[in-house]
Amino acid sequence: MACAPSCWDWSGSLKNSPMTLFPVILPVAEDIDELPQGKQAAFLSRVSREALKLSADKIGITVAELSQDENGAPLPFDNHYWSVSHKPRYVAAVISADRVGIDIEEVKPRSESVLSYVATEEEWKLCGGKSWDTFPRYWTAKEAVLKAVGIGLGGLKTCQVISVPDETNVVLQYRDCVYHVEQLRYSNHIVSVLKDGNRVEWIISEASGSSSRAVSIMI
Repeated sequence: MACAPSCWDWSGSLKNSPMTLFPVILPVAEDIDELPQGKQAAFLSRVSREALKLSADKIGITVAELSQDENGAPLPFDNHYWSVSHKPRYVAAVISADRVGIDIEEVKPRSESVLSYVATEEEWKLCGGKSWDTFPRYWTAKEAVLKAVGIGLGGLKTCQVISVPDETNVVLQYRDCVYHVEQLRYSNHIVSVLKDGNRVEWIISEASGSSSRAVSIMI
């Protein structure tokens, strides 16, 4: 059974027609590991807000005060939803009139046990078996969906990959609803954004701050 975002049983704007999402990938200019532990979160927060501003500029809105609920899920502002994700080298962010989720992960080997944690054997078979190249595709796709529905990693096992049409798309099912995620491979990272019926135009900024230069990519 498939359900579009307009069928979701929660408060928020209902999608009447497809829109264009503008997920942003922004580099972290400093070596964050060299910052004191207490300053790392504040620095990433600043870079994340900068990435959100780039996404907001594309749809003609201004980023207001950002807040989260008691579970750490982003709260909407001005009827728009937002999502951010970060790694030591990059931040990813997106703003949308629909509930949305984004996640970024580096492609690299990890503990073998995490492969069984993130997906079942049936899910791995959809993409040719377990591999460290596929792992971040599955992980970020599930995270993007779970962020959009406001559920943490506790929902990982019940969010299942049901189709991998190509190198840039993953289809998942969570609680009888089907979700379409679009992915971008960039600088040894995988970025996933919940797409469903929307168009996606990726915005990649080559630097943070006033001297940044952004390029757009549509898959």
